[in-house]
Amino acid sequence: MESGSENAVRQGSSQTDEDVSRPPSPSRPTPEAINYATIQLLRSWRAQDATDDPEAIRAAEQELVEFKKAMNENRALAGEPPLYP
Repeated sequence: MESGSENAVRQGSSQTDEDVSRPPSPSRPTPEAINYATIQLLRSWRAQDATDDPEAIRAAEQELVEFKKAMNENRALAGEPPLYP
């Protein structure tokens, strides 16, 4: 019977049973910590982009209308149904 590391080597993997059972090291963030950090970054970007300026809001809405129209036109040329009805 082969050990986990022998099996990993045979299968071309560098991960062993020892690696799988070892808890995350302090220098290696957990997936939960990475997710939290990512969510915080996205929230900070949203806050930076937020505006109360009516002209900026109007321009952004117009850009969205133009984007949707261009996407639908491109899909029509390809014989595909529109994404934005």
